[in-house]
Amino acid sequence: MEKRVHKITFYHPKIEKLIGCLKEGYLVGGFIRDRLLRVRKEYLDVDLVVKGIKESQVRCIGKELKAKPFKFKKVKEVVSFSGDGWRVDLSEMEGSSIEEDLKKRDFTVNAIAVDVRELSLPFNDDVLLIDPTGGYEDLIKGVIRPTHKESLREDPIRILRGVRLKLTLDFSYCESFISLSRKASPLIEKVPRERVGEEVKKMAETESFWKALKDLETIGALFPTFKELKGIEKIPPSGLHQYDLKEHSIKTVYFLEEFALKEAKELFKDFFPQIRERKKCLKLVALYHDVGKPLTVKEVNGKLTFYNHDKIGAEITRKGLIELGFGKECGKLGYYVVRNHLRPFFLYDLYRKGELSKRAVYKFFRDTKDYAFHTLTLSIADFMATSKDMENSVAEYLDFLIYLRDFYTERLKELKPILTGREIMEIKGLSKPNRVIGEIKEKLLELQALGKVKTKEEAVKLVKGFNFENSRKSKLDNNHGDRSS
Repeated sequence: MEKRVHKITFYHPKIEKLIGCLKEGYLVGGFIRDRLLRVRKEYLDVDLVVKGIKESQVRCIGKELKAKPFKFKKVKEVVSFSGDGWRVDLSEMEGSSIEEDLKKRDFTVNAIAVDVRELSLPFNDDVLLIDPTGGYEDLIKGVIRPTHKESLREDPIRILRGVRLKLTLDFSYCESFISLSRKASPLIEKVPRERVGEEVKKMAETESFWKALKDLETIGALFPTFKELKGIEKIPPSGLHQYDLKEHSIKTVYFLEEFALKEAKELFKDFFPQIRERKKCLKLVALYHDVGKPLTVKEVNGKLTFYNHDKIGAEITRKGLIELGFGKECGKLGYYVVRNHLRPFFLYDLYRKGELSKRAVYKFFRDTKDYAFHTLTLSIADFMATSKDMENSVAEYLDFLIYLRDFYTERLKELKPILTGREIMEIKGLSKPNRVIGEIKEKLLELQALGKVKTKEEAVKLVKGFNFENSRKSKLDNNHGDRSS
């Protein structure tokens, strides 16, 4: 039975420009799917399939779209044109007919095509859906179904794409997707990491990345996708932790998305733009934050310990995120947040006992550099994901974070060195900078933050008394040690 829809469904000015360049060709894939679902996206992404790419077609499309073509290869070579808010990909048909091409695609909902020539006919109001795998029915049912039994084995990245589509479209899986994914998931490890990362990024861009992680776990694709996490499933509940490490890690992402990021918008509002900018990255860091535990676990007197898991995990996280294509900046954020993710809890313990020093707070902000509020936002989720009791007592923890925020705002946000490096060199009679100059600058900045050095005269006096022979036990330390409360 023919399936026809009104051709206005697929109208777009850019597509109208392309029709004259193609004697034959087909609109396929996500554009067709989204238009049938009446999903209008700000970004136009069009896939065109032709029997053979001709140079005349490429020149014509480039002229009409006022864009230069570039070629790249995924499974097959693609000629692509792009501009502000749009992209058009032109690729060759696989097989001898469009039906054969569609049957080789990933999912039925992506295997629907429309002949572009029908869009330009003056006397028809509707166009034929070319749908050899039943994708239109699956769109109506809201089902993710592979086009054939070997679809996922042929390209295991399709497993991740299926999870993403289910999440973004709010669809469900057919049984064959689940069973075929379980068999093919180990093959994800053989896929280039940057291809895996492309799908992970798109999942993390959603508001419910944690749902994707739960699905990946169900179909056996969690560890093939995030290979660095292997072993977390072997770490049982211990100490304050009510959940095993795999559950804790996924719960941390859940609480980050469902609570911590929303709370941080108000709690850290002056600093939230930086958090929001790196939100996608922070979700991955939340998943990886305890990645060092399997490598550091030891049993001491019947209790599990994980000494240095923060240090080891920081480097694993940095490398893992860069391998997935999240970039060096995300890797750096991951390193600093994981390296320091335990410190808010140490400070909180001192805070509750009335023993928290201003110096300890200063050092936390100093060591976390530009990622202090990313670390604190993650700590909310980590705190809640530890146990039901801690989840229920998060309000007390948030009060503590307000104290840290206010400390930073009042003492550190506008903090600038009283003396420059050159001025310190002149005071000490040095012609070249050295390690000690850096130590002096850092110590002076700390004492300014603690309110112990307020004037340039006080700073000069302290610099003059700085002991080069034993800088770590200098007069600065003797006179202004860690006595603040």
